[in-house]
Amino acid sequence: MARLVVGDGAVRVELSKGEKIAGLLPDLNMPATAVEDVQVLKDGFTGVTGMRAPGLALPGRVRMGTWRGSRGNTFAVVHQGKPAVQLTLKDQKYRRVVVEVANVEDAARQVREAAGLDESAAPVLEDACFQSDGLTLAGTWTLPAAGPVKGLALLLPGSGEVDRNSDHRRMPLGVTRDLAEALALEGIASFGYDKRGVGASEGSFLAAGFQHNYDDAAAALEMVARRSPELPVFVVGHSEGAFHATALAAHERERVAGVVLLSASAHSGEETSQWQTGQIAGALPAFPRVVLKLLRTDLAKQQRKSMEKLHASDQDVLRMQGRRMNARWIREFLQFDPLPFLEQLDMPVLAISGGKDLQVNPADLEIIARTVPGPVETKCIPDMTHLLRRDPRTPMLTDYKRQIRERTDAEVLGTVAGWVRCQVLAARPPVV
Repeated sequence: MARLVVGDGAVRVELSKGEKIAGLLPDLNMPATAVEDVQVLKDGFTGVTGMRAPGLALPGRVRMGTWRGSRGNTFAVVHQGKPAVQLTLKDQKYRRVVVEVANVEDAARQVREAAGLDESAAPVLEDACFQSDGLTLAGTWTLPAAGPVKGLALLLPGSGEVDRNSDHRRMPLGVTRDLAEALALEGIASFGYDKRGVGASEGSFLAAGFQHNYDDAAAALEMVARRSPELPVFVVGHSEGAFHATALAAHERERVAGVVLLSASAHSGEETSQWQTGQIAGALPAFPRVVLKLLRTDLAKQQRKSMEKLHASDQDVLRMQGRRMNARWIREFLQFDPLPFLEQLDMPVLAISGGKDLQVNPADLEIIARTVPGPVETKCIPDMTHLLRRDPRTPMLTDYKRQIRERTDAEVLGTVAGWVRCQVLAARPPVV
């Protein structure tokens, strides 16, 4: 088993001979000052994302080697289901180091001390499971490092095959993870979970419909509310998660103390999809636009044909253009209209969108503001994209991989955490 050795201002990862051979890895040395963050993962597999190159990967068993991702390379030596220490580094060959070691808590503490990190500020992670539609879905509670828990939040990610951190294997967004950490600093405990068929959750992602995702969110809210019934509960949703947060709060008005909608649409899925097509076509780089013109390809017309094929199908999964698509999810998404649910939100609502969003019209903030009957605050951040990152250039989907090298926008995190804190304070009974 690997060892983490700390001393003389450095951190060293010492591997066994077998680990070096299997992962094509040497021992790793780094200055302690390069360590930005230290976390203990209940399952080391959750810290390894991206493409393996090179190394050993046995499905459901072992990951040893280098994993390349848009956020940098990961040095990994882990077995599924085994705890590991995750180091986040700056100015090093590897952005992350995830290693399975003995006494992970002691090893993490030693590295934090050597790196001069404030251990008391690190949130506490606690794995948990809940049942939905006969399936066991897995997630993580992110708890404040110190002091009492003042409120609870359910975090709902955007669309796609994403886990509790909003990470896709090829596009680790980290939105819900970053939100969880920001909320923990304000004394708010939050819960995020892996979607069906993702990470440690049971089920099939491709076969899951939009309604299934809502049902899972409702089951998660039930679990969150049971943790501390005396505390206010908030629902925070990004993109698709904002749709579910809206419907969930409308159905659970007595239970939900406030809603945060990030990159949220006020139009139906079909209307939103049509708007997206127009924005994306206009934002294509010059060369693809020329190719489409030469091929006489009309993106809007092509989309209509695809939608007709989907509507005519009753299959959960459909092969289109050589790819298996989650057809049931798409059909149900296109039919969903958030407006009737927005009209029922009598609790406080915060809505934030970006002026350079290509997937949701930022002008929908105005519709949300005039539709929601409860107290509502909206904010449009001019240079922000759908991924909640800043981009001063002309927005294009091809820039997404570059954008996710950065963390979720600090203004978004600060605004959300500060707003939830204010709602918690407002909900407290006066001291007599």
